[in-house]
Amino acid sequence: MKKNKLLTIGITGMMGSGKSTALSFFNKKGIKTFDLDVEAKKLLKKNTSCYKKIVKSFDRKILNSNMTINRRKLRNLVFNDSAKRQILNSIIHPELGEQVISICNNLEKKGGKLVVFEGALISRKTKIGSFLNYILYIEAPKNILNSRIVKRDKIDEKNAKKLILMQKMIEKNQKYADFIIRNDSSIKDFISRLNLVLDKLPY
Repeated sequence: MKKNKLLTIGITGMMGSGKSTALSFFNKKGIKTFDLDVEAKKLLKKNTSCYKKIVKSFDRKILNSNMTINRRKLRNLVFNDSAKRQILNSIIHPELGEQVISICNNLEKKGGKLVVFEGALISRKTKIGSFLNYILYIEAPKNILNSRIVKRDKIDEKNAKKLILMQKMIEKNQKYADFIIRNDSSIKDFISRLNLVLDKLPY
């Protein structure tokens, strides 16, 4: 896939690692940022091609009374079923990849120099990851991830550990990352490490 002249960065890492904090850091620097979870939700809007494929694959039981997709029902449906997760990912990820390319092309036309995307599943093995110039992986010890998820999502430790276990494949993505930083202490330390990464970017 052809690389854009626009410098493109992807932030990835396991749940609770600090991806959203990192995205906010770049945004506060005046850099264009996009949360891929938010972009994916746009693809689920009623009557989009993704919407039609998902309803066809998972039946109308995932719909609200107004025929919109009930994301909680869909999430619960795939939570304990890896086969169904793969089906959902195979529907959303290709179109999300096209959305990322479209965003980058539009920014480049406007003279943009740098854009940052954040998403747990960004990897060199995916269409999105292969398109990006750099990937930043954020890591943290499992016990810290666990406590952050419990606090943020207001769930018990058992379910938090289950969520972390489901993301084992994401952990393997760090070997393909261009930058790896640790988020295991204070916000101040984390921001300092992010600043070091920003200083190394050629834009």
